[in-house]
Amino acid sequence: MVISFGSINMDLVVLCDRLPVEGETLVATGWLVNPGGKGANQAVQSSRMGAQTVMVGRVGEDSFGQQALQGLGRYGVEVRGVAVDAAAPTGVACILVEPGGANRIVVVPGANGEVGRSEVATLQSLVAPGAVVMMQCEVPFSAVREAARIAHAEGATVLLDPSPWQSVALGPHVFEDIDYLTPNEREAQGLSGTSDLQDAARRLADMGARTVIVKRGADGVVLFHAGRFAVVPAFVVTAVDTTAAGDSFQGAFAASLDQGLGEDEAVMRAVAAGALTVTRRGAQQSMPDGAEVARFLGAQSGDVLSVSGSKTMNQKGEEQT
Repeated sequence: MVISFGSINMDLVVLCDRLPVEGETLVATGWLVNPGGKGANQAVQSSRMGAQTVMVGRVGEDSFGQQALQGLGRYGVEVRGVAVDAAAPTGVACILVEPGGANRIVVVPGANGEVGRSEVATLQSLVAPGAVVMMQCEVPFSAVREAARIAHAEGATVLLDPSPWQSVALGPHVFEDIDYLTPNEREAQGLSGTSDLQDAARRLADMGARTVIVKRGADGVVLFHAGRFAVVPAFVVTAVDTTAAGDSFQGAFAASLDQGLGEDEAVMRAVAAGALTVTRRGAQQSMPDGAEVARFLGAQSGDVLSVSGSKTMNQKGEEQT
């Protein structure tokens, strides 16, 4: 079982030729409204990869909350762990997307900001040895840390996507219950206080994370575990919208671990899922299923590198063969 402990939003997406500057009004080229939130997105990708997936979080007692829950249900995600808040509205993310796929996101937490003891208790009732638990930081970090502690103590594999990284209450052992810490490059630099990628990964590991996976978009991912670095290259695709690419990676990685795959294969499937996601607009609706990922990897077989056969990194964090 995969459990996603985190945020549930409604995404308000505006397509634009470029970002407006201060005081400027632009006419958009299009827009759409669809369910999102890092926790919900990751749950959808996990379910689409074939893993039994349960969402733990909170929505408002409003139409956005109903739409978000219906959307999760359509993708096979169990919502028995989602509370409905009569006082707080469902969270909202405002997303500006440029033609090349780059995006800017502002999140209004809403009910996500009320996640706490009740949701932690729900997680505790669901988690069991062998489960995979995904967490993100769009809900209060105090709840995330307590949920991670409980999940780790119960024998689950714990994944943390530390986004937004500013929500993380840094400390010497802040990631001691985390098996896989998966920041993107900017988040890794912000959390560690250094721009050197290799040094950043080491510092995050020193805070307790057993494995650090840094997502670098078109540059692939960097893994650091037990003093060893490896670089897994990205697949070459034409990006249309990078929204939820990291969530796609996380959900596919969690599902692959839950299905008993080794770390190398799990990472490769996750990179492939993220690559496919950016070729379509939107968040949850852009995510591939397991069969599509398998076909994509099969078509790329001549170019695929396993983690064990991938590039290493030198002391400056630069790739080398």
